Amino acid sequence: MKQSIVMTVLGNDSSGLVKSLSDLIVQHNGEWVESNMSHLSGKFAGILRVNLPVNEIDSFCQELTESKFGLKVSYERVSLVDVPAKTNLYSLELIGQDQVGIVNRISSAFAKIQVNVEELDTEVLDASMSGEHLFKAKAILAVPVTIDEDSLQDELNLIADDLVLDIELEKY
Repeated sequence: MKQSIVMTVLGNDSSGLVKSLSDLIVQHNGEWVESNMSHLSGKFAGILRVNLPVNEIDSFCQELTESKFGLKVSYERVSLVDVPAKTNLYSLELIGQDQVGIVNRISSAFAKIQVNVEELDTEVLDASMSGEHLFKAKAILAVPVTIDEDSLQDELNLIADDLVLDIELEKY
């Protein structure tokens, strides 16, 4: 029998970190299921889920937390079978002049109508001609089936108008 572990890792970036994690997972007869990893300001940051035989979990977690990779690690055991709520997936892209509070305003609107942010990628870019900073975001949203697309779009349009953002929403 197997169990899933979701873990976060953070540390100084260097070549071979992903291989080291992968080697440890394989040594414990585990499977690398899903992950999202990034290089941010010289740091390696990641979140991943692995499936491991139940009898391997304790030794895997002990080796993982010994930090032989120079990473700060946290982990949590999770169920292999989670029943997701009934949702529709949407992709969202937005761009506009960078300003304080964009993510806060958008995430507050989502929380108000119980939309879950499944994935979020953001960056600040230099505008090529003006030299201003542009904020760009891409997200995958899980929207309850009880919320119609027009209501979601109306909520986003209020924010877009207020913060002068271009927001595109499409069914995923």
